[in-house]
Amino acid sequence: MGNPNEGAAPPTWKLMLVKWLGLFPILLILAYALQWVGVEPLWFKLILETAILVPLLNYVITPLMDTLFSEWLYKGLDTDKKNQSINLGR
Repeated sequence: MGNPNEGAAPPTWKLMLVKWLGLFPILLILAYALQWVGVEPLWFKLILETAILVPLLNYVITPLMDTLFSEWLYKGLDTDKKNQSINLGR
């Protein structure tokens, strides 16, 4: 999340909240699905969950949530950059 070419990234707390909002529903659905299928023992269930969730988080959830919440995530970043450049010019 964030465009490294621009040098401005959203605050970490916003990124964390948006990732959690995207991850929690998928994790809940996956946990219930694996319970319904009857996956045992716990360590194997955790291996399956993480093997599914980590790629989803990197390639699907994070880009989707970044798109959905981009206005809120990046709100005020341009204004801050303008203020810094004005203060540096004095």
